[in-house]
Amino acid sequence: MRYALGIDGGGSKCDAALVDETGAVVGWGRGGPIHIFYDPPEVISASFRDAVAGALAGRRLEELWVAGSTPRREPSREVLTSAAEVVHYREAGEVDTAYASVQEEWGLIVLAGTGSFVHGRTRDGRNVHWGGTGPVLNDYGSAYDIGLRGLRAAFRSHWTESRRTALAKAIPAALQVKNLGVVFHMIYVDTIQRGQSPGPQPGSGEQAEASLPPMNRRQIAALAKVVNDEAEGGDRIAQECVLRAADEMAANAADMIRELHMEESAVPVIAIGGVAQRSRIWWERVCKRIAAVAPRMRPLMPRVQPATGAALIGLREMGIAWAPELIDRLAATERGARPGADKNGEDDAGS
Repeated sequence: MRYALGIDGGGSKCDAALVDETGAVVGWGRGGPIHIFYDPPEVISASFRDAVAGALAGRRLEELWVAGSTPRREPSREVLTSAAEVVHYREAGEVDTAYASVQEEWGLIVLAGTGSFVHGRTRDGRNVHWGGTGPVLNDYGSAYDIGLRGLRAAFRSHWTESRRTALAKAIPAALQVKNLGVVFHMIYVDTIQRGQSPGPQPGSGEQAEASLPPMNRRQIAALAKVVNDEAEGGDRIAQECVLRAADEMAANAADMIRELHMEESAVPVIAIGGVAQRSRIWWERVCKRIAAVAPRMRPLMPRVQPATGAALIGLREMGIAWAPELIDRLAATERGARPGADKNGEDDAGS
């Protein structure tokens, strides 16, 4: 039996999917983040190692095709070379795995996870890529964008009755702290990182708790789920946060469609990332705005995770065709292989 190992890594996590040549997902591993701009080399290596080792689960293989965000550093590759007699590597980025996840060769990729980007590919192979440049310069419509909007809305909640939002209580609860005063210190005050007790935040009435780590990009992005939950529950301010973030992404996507002259095409629009794939409000808004520019657009939601999409590339490298039965088998077995996935194959890890 031959195997493909698909690896997908980003700003929140690294997933690895082990797939046999029949299309069955037989192993799944998850590690930490692997973003080279936000994580040191030792963290990235450990994340790769944890994900790969989890998927392989001690197996000894004769031949293995590795595709996706392939580990370039030791000891990451040592896990692979000790697990298989022969290892083939095929580098495939987020764009490649996104197209593979829906078995398309062209179209528009709308990726909104911790960060965001929009990528367009025409039928004749021209590529345009916008975004992916981080929270200061980009991240439009991403989990970070939504989380930051939610934080700002929470801190404005006491200004006027029209700005009242459940986020003022929901966000501290999600962070497991007493109130927004503590959140303020988590964002700004470095004395908390040193375990010192800072003074009270004006208006909070309480002293912030010591020994809390400062908030980073990943933690702010994780608040997107809180914002979306409140939006789904009917909170008007939370809905505005999600919809305005969606409008930012949709504007970029619409501009790219015009740039590539796809307005009259039945262009596939592929949702990738936790926000795009789990926020109904966000995705419906993005599709509506894109459809206004390209009425024949085809919204596509992948049936498999990006790591499994990467494994599909490995299977194709073996010479195995992407037949409908293969995709059905991948989707059915992936749900059982992923720890923490619910009956729909979804989990809360990673934005």
